[in-house]
Amino acid sequence: MRAPSIWHNGATCAVHGEVVPLQPAQPADSQHLEWIAAHSDVPVWLPWPLPDGWLLTGTRCVRDDRHDAQAVVVAASGPHHGPPGGPPVAELLLVSERPGTGLGAHLAGRDDVDPGEGLVTGPPAARPHAAGASTPLWGVEAQGDRAVLVGEAGGVWLWALLWPAAAGATLLDDLELVDLRDPTHTLDVPCGAMSPRVQWS
Repeated sequence: MRAPSIWHNGATCAVHGEVVPLQPAQPADSQHLEWIAAHSDVPVWLPWPLPDGWLLTGTRCVRDDRHDAQAVVVAASGPHHGPPGGPPVAELLLVSERPGTGLGAHLAGRDDVDPGEGLVTGPPAARPHAAGASTPLWGVEAQGDRAVLVGEAGGVWLWALLWPAAAGATLLDDLELVDLRDPTHTLDVPCGAMSPRVQWS
């Protein structure tokens, strides 16, 4: 990707033309959450209440000076009560994005931009509640020990990525997701050290 120049007002990609760039990761403290909530064209999903022992561990968005966020990822991490010998910590990335943005697919290690044809095959793998509505999510193929589920919420894509894969549907089924753009929700949430998952380039 090339930065804006005297020839182009926005960032450009050799394959996709002018694009809105992915910004660096930021802490998920109240200051950054407030800023993102005020500058996002898509929902900023937060599991609330957070599962016991969980913290927010970073945010990232696709935006520039001419566009509010076209995609937002919120990271959360907490104890994983899996089988003995497994990882003690589970991580969750929630991605909200306009179709054609590609952030969810990128974080899932996929080559495509959107989930693609044939997404809805069989029953959904999980049904979290987003803004009070039951939201079916279907599993898609992904690289490594992660579970990747995707559906639609708030008129845009909702991706949920979990490490390890065993932390998948059971955790998601218990989640209530709130949109931090809702002015009635507090932005004072527990924040931990930034997850390396949200810092990927």
